[in-house]
Amino acid sequence: MKKTVLLLSGVSEGPVLARALRAAGFDIVATVTQAAAREHLFGHMQGIARVEVRGFTEPSLSDFLAQGEADFVLDATHPFAVRITQIASAVCARLGTPYVRYQRPDWEPPAGTMYAASYAEAAAMLAALGARIMLTIGAKQLKHFAHLHDQLRLFARILPSLVSLQQALDAGFTQTNILALRPPFSQAFNQSMLREYVVDVLVTKASGVAGGVVDKVVPAHELGITTLMIRRPELPDLPTVSTLEAAVQACQEFLCRG
Repeated sequence: MKKTVLLLSGVSEGPVLARALRAAGFDIVATVTQAAAREHLFGHMQGIARVEVRGFTEPSLSDFLAQGEADFVLDATHPFAVRITQIASAVCARLGTPYVRYQRPDWEPPAGTMYAASYAEAAAMLAALGARIMLTIGAKQLKHFAHLHDQLRLFARILPSLVSLQQALDAGFTQTNILALRPPFSQAFNQSMLREYVVDVLVTKASGVAGGVVDKVVPAHELGITTLMIRRPELPDLPTVSTLEAAVQACQEFLCRG
């Protein structure tokens, strides 16, 4: 009887992981938190994975696993999605459900890159770094910079979704300083954008190569633009893999015994 993997998919590698798990003989239930992500990431994967739009809470994930909906949890959420990782690891530990986290490898940026430990710390640093700021941190986090509109010229690149647009508007951004675009973006495109908006400071997250950070930071560095990078939040000590092969092997080791 086939075993089922619950793939908590919050990164672009989600479909790749789903295909590899399917090829290894597993059934897959993949979850994303927005309908747009389901279409963008998994729209071409009919029959490979059951994809649901849902955000688990501790009670709902407990019920899902207790009902036998999955035999294993592969947590491939975004490096900054700490809450769902904490929920998933805690629920799996309590229920005895095998769990492993797929963590994108981090990337070492060019010398001169500045760091902040949080969004609030980044906001506090900006006034000393420049006047024209490009924020590429996700619409949900723009609220941390809302108080700076009177001091700095802030631009926000966000996903082209109604949810993201509303979050940007709620944070005080207007149509003149919102760029609603869907990745991926090439280095040439990013360089052109940074030039066009005469950016002094690029604010981004340490989301890893697959998260597009290289294609933002390298052009900024070449243009002499300051990059302020938000460090990844620290996670508890969890079973973690960082490659596709290791993720599949972890599932096989836990689920194919006997």
